Amino acid sequence: MNKRFISLVLGSLLVAVLLAGCSGKNESAKGGKEMTKIRISAITGISWAPLFVADSEGFFAKEGISVEFITPGGPKGFQAMQAGQCEFAMLSQEPLLIAQEKGMRSTIIATMLKSRVYGIIAPPEITKISALKGKAIYGSDPGSAPYTFTSAILKEAGLNPAKDVSFLQMNADAAIMALGKGEIKAAFINMFKMPELKGMKVNVLVDTTRDADRLKYLGNNEFPAEMLCATEKYVKENPENCQKVINALMNAQLWIQKHTDAEVAASLSKIFTALDKETLAKEVAIMRNVFKPDCFISEEGQAAVVKMGMDAGLISKAIPYAEIVNMSFVKNYGK
Repeated sequence: MNKRFISLVLGSLLVAVLLAGCSGKNESAKGGKEMTKIRISAITGISWAPLFVADSEGFFAKEGISVEFITPGGPKGFQAMQAGQCEFAMLSQEPLLIAQEKGMRSTIIATMLKSRVYGIIAPPEITKISALKGKAIYGSDPGSAPYTFTSAILKEAGLNPAKDVSFLQMNADAAIMALGKGEIKAAFINMFKMPELKGMKVNVLVDTTRDADRLKYLGNNEFPAEMLCATEKYVKENPENCQKVINALMNAQLWIQKHTDAEVAASLSKIFTALDKETLAKEVAIMRNVFKPDCFISEEGQAAVVKMGMDAGLISKAIPYAEIVNMSFVKNYGK
């Protein structure tokens, strides 16, 4: 066999390998099974931990799925999903409700949490929401879920969010620093982030992890606002992929329930690189009883979310449960 023939054979094999690598198809480690690539717009927050655990613990891979988490998440990630740049989006419901009313149709297929873990914190001298009149505060961006929540809290205390306070625009980390310096007198916070305050003295004015505050400010014990969605078209055309994603998600939810805070933190540590494992474990502890292993959204819970959207003026009328929520994949888990 001459050298030229050997070179041609080797060259052909190399080209075949390169083409296989560029084909866009993935293979699992076992059996050479072809993997389905799924893109999810991601919010790197502990509220979404089950989706990240589904990846880190191999539950997506067991379903034959190769997941890519893309950023940014939130409303921009939702827009990317609608544009076909990803298949699923992690999202709070408010932007989806607004889009739904405008004809940009989506379907919610699971919730991460039983309820929100929202709060309002203030320096020690501020002991009630009504004392914020005339003060500068942080409530995230107008139209966002935190802004809507903060506005609802102010209204409940008899304040006009548009006139009685000044909303300062900054990111959440900058807001905590501004609170510590006295530059603002209250800040919205996801309560799981409290361990990151590192001993800062604050009054917790509102905390929806408390039963009384949940009922008072959210209107229901269940408030399934943090969810996973896809376009209505994608769900109708790809039910098998949706079922696989839900299977992986619910397996991850159950895994979290069976493992310690430290073990869950270790599983998440590759994603949450800005936090040490001890702080991350404390955040998991706060969230543990809020994760919803069955991922199910009830009609009553959904009605509470829609009502808050209407009360905040985000949508003009109620969106029927069946139009926007599809729990068939959750119900089919394990079958």
